[in-house]
Amino acid sequence: MNTRSHRLPLLRSAAPGLATVLLLSEAHAAVTSADLADLSIEQLMNEHVTSVSKREQSLMDAASAISVLTNDDIRRSGATSVPEALRLVPGMSVGQINASQWSISSRGFSGQYANKLLVMVDGRTVYTPTLAGVYWDMQQSMLQDVDRIEVIRGPGGTLWGANAVNGVINIESKSARDTQGGMLYASGGDVQLTSEGMRYGGKIGESTYYRVFGSYQLTDSYDMPGGGSAMDRWYSESGGFRLDHYEGEDTHFTWQGDATGVDINDHASDGYNVNTLGRWTREFAERSSVEMQAYYDRTYRNESTRAKVTVDTYDLSAQQTFGIGERHDVIWGLGYRFVGNESEQTTPAILVRDDYMDLHLFNAFIQDEFKLIPDKLTLTAGTKLEHNDFTGFEIQPSLRAVFKPTENQTVWAAVSRAVRTPNILEDSDMFAVLLGEPIPGPGGTYVPRIVGTANADSEVLWAYELGYRIQAEERVNVDVALFYNDYERLIDFSTTPVNFVPGATENTAEFPLMNLRSGRTYGGEASVTVEPVDNWRLSASYSLLLADLRGPEVGSHPVSDNQQQGILRSSVDFGKASFDAQLRAVDQEVGVGGYVTADARLSYRPTDKLELSLVGQNLLDSGHREANQFFGTTNGTVPRGFYARVTWNF
Repeated sequence: MNTRSHRLPLLRSAAPGLATVLLLSEAHAAVTSADLADLSIEQLMNEHVTSVSKREQSLMDAASAISVLTNDDIRRSGATSVPEALRLVPGMSVGQINASQWSISSRGFSGQYANKLLVMVDGRTVYTPTLAGVYWDMQQSMLQDVDRIEVIRGPGGTLWGANAVNGVINIESKSARDTQGGMLYASGGDVQLTSEGMRYGGKIGESTYYRVFGSYQLTDSYDMPGGGSAMDRWYSESGGFRLDHYEGEDTHFTWQGDATGVDINDHASDGYNVNTLGRWTREFAERSSVEMQAYYDRTYRNESTRAKVTVDTYDLSAQQTFGIGERHDVIWGLGYRFVGNESEQTTPAILVRDDYMDLHLFNAFIQDEFKLIPDKLTLTAGTKLEHNDFTGFEIQPSLRAVFKPTENQTVWAAVSRAVRTPNILEDSDMFAVLLGEPIPGPGGTYVPRIVGTANADSEVLWAYELGYRIQAEERVNVDVALFYNDYERLIDFSTTPVNFVPGATENTAEFPLMNLRSGRTYGGEASVTVEPVDNWRLSASYSLLLADLRGPEVGSHPVSDNQQQGILRSSVDFGKASFDAQLRAVDQEVGVGGYVTADARLSYRPTDKLELSLVGQNLLDSGHREANQFFGTTNGTVPRGFYARVTWNF
């Protein structure tokens, strides 16, 4: 498969594709319209979000750079996974490494295991402490049952804790009450070979609802950049349940669980995740509520090029919201998490020196929202205090302000401190990772290896943000966010060996991971959404990231990284059919050329219960690279692909 990089300036590269998308959409828009979506642009801006303040508030009033992907956005995009859907979010860096692996980050520091991004599924964190990242191929949410994906670009440590440094992704599922009846889908294509799933929802008594679901997906191998198969063919299976019980309008109990299994390249890498979560919520008044949550999560991963890892997580949390007078809304909470990590060596490239480690995390937070001038100026101040086994106590305060000069305009600003705690690789001698060929040392040759150190401190971010939103007309919405991030104590490995350790079977030159770097990133995101007519919606966004990192010239992060990205989306309905197209232009970064690509989806509903769709992905070339691989990962070129899908509701 040939790889074609686009190194022209971003806008000039995008121009032909932009014109194509616009012309196609304008031609279809002339046809008699149907309802494009359940919500108008004005209603979407007043959509309630919960990730910014852990309580419902209008998107228009949020003091954060937040985007919401609705279920309709996800369906119309043709995405088959959460990472594909995240490509729609301004400021998100989403690159596919191979058929199953992804590099996803917000506002810099991208990588297969981006360690400054917190990801949650229905309040359950999927951030693994072993490598400080997310196994994206194991996050197989049934997209038809996802209610929304809320994405915060910027720190969220005050409410969500350590590692919510550059962003928070909160994937929220629909209530079982909203998924009654049956749904069955099946698809097939040339890259995504097959994908099937089903869900059935029912009712127990008058106030209890349930659903059960299962899905299967098989994806073909990609090609390597230099030719030949990347040998990354993979499949996944998942299934689960959800139960929602309501007592009147003020009490809600949720119990859910699911299991996912993945297999890559005929057992060269495989794994599974099983989890269960329970949450009880009680509203006492309009501004007073209590929530308690508990979950268990087990993740198992067996990789022949890395290690065999099992992580068991037990998490308990509780929070309360209440009002003080007419102007103060307070939320506070407590939490405890236990994580057990068990590891086994599978390759000489990564030595496993200690096979088990327990971690304990205690936290407490409080935040007060003060209406200084009702309906005009609101100040929000809060902090989170955590204690972890690596660095002890950590504090993450924030101060946010929202000013509304008019009812349809919002200006917001924020100053925040967030931390990323070291992972097990960085802060212990549990692992020793091969760095390269043997080097000379005292009395012979030594194998260079990256090792952790018990002296590593947390990475620290001071973030300064400014944003503006306006609902210019009923059909026009503009959102702009600027940021300046100042990082301290970034962890990287030393460029010279610190210890030469003779051994019976191997002499080791140790390159320790330490707090060696500092730096800054700055830039912004801008987006505009327009509805020219009732059946046609256009949105465009642009993001810019500039970075200046200081420290060793050799290490896991480049000294500087500049990136810009543009996205154009068009959605149009005509009769029983709809047509959606999106164009993405991504600037080059270190080691990866820039590229421009487009996706399109055509769907037809012969009845209210049946939908037929045809999707084309990465249409502008036969294949291109999007991201750098991590140690032990094969890099592939992302190919052009097509698939057809049938969805039946009954």
